[in-house]
Amino acid sequence: MKNLTVSAIVLAAILSGCATKQEKLVWESSATPVSVEQTADPNPFNDYGPAMSHYDGYQMAVEWQSGENEERLAKETASEELAPYVQSEEAALKLLAEVKGAYDTDPFVATKIAAVSQFVMCTKCPKMPKCRWRWTTALLSAARESDDPYRTNFFLDQLRWCGHRREASEVRAIAKASKDKAVSSFADMVARELRSRKD
Repeated sequence: MKNLTVSAIVLAAILSGCATKQEKLVWESSATPVSVEQTADPNPFNDYGPAMSHYDGYQMAVEWQSGENEERLAKETASEELAPYVQSEEAALKLLAEVKGAYDTDPFVATKIAAVSQFVMCTKCPKMPKCRWRWTTALLSAARESDDPYRTNFFLDQLRWCGHRREASEVRAIAKASKDKAVSSFADMVARELRSRKD
């Protein structure tokens, strides 16, 4: 019993010492506040405000999509305008051929392509499953034949949203065949995503 009492006293002393030491460390670490200047991010756009501010000569996407382009975008992404691009693989490939290298693609073309990828996923129209296959077949063909990493990844990115599970192996083949690390890595990711699909 005596040994048990001594052990309890020793344990209490150790714990109180740890607690005191811990409190001291916390107090010491907070005793010298770090100034805002010392922690400031050198990136001028690290805050939401500056990042969303308008700068002359540098139009933001939200600015481009509104105003004078809003009406044209609505017209060019309407269902009746998109339908012809999925009536045949040739029509789809013709649109995809308009994709250029990095930052050189007409934004209206890029928007239209993204709209087609969304359009073919419609579950209400009975024609869409066939149209979707035409579109994804064209995307795969364009990705395989492209020798520009930006263009290849652009087509693969569209497949992420509308590709089929059965196309995962073809995307994986693009990953294996590519000598570009960015393309190979991205194609691997797209293939994994497609494999997780149910259709």
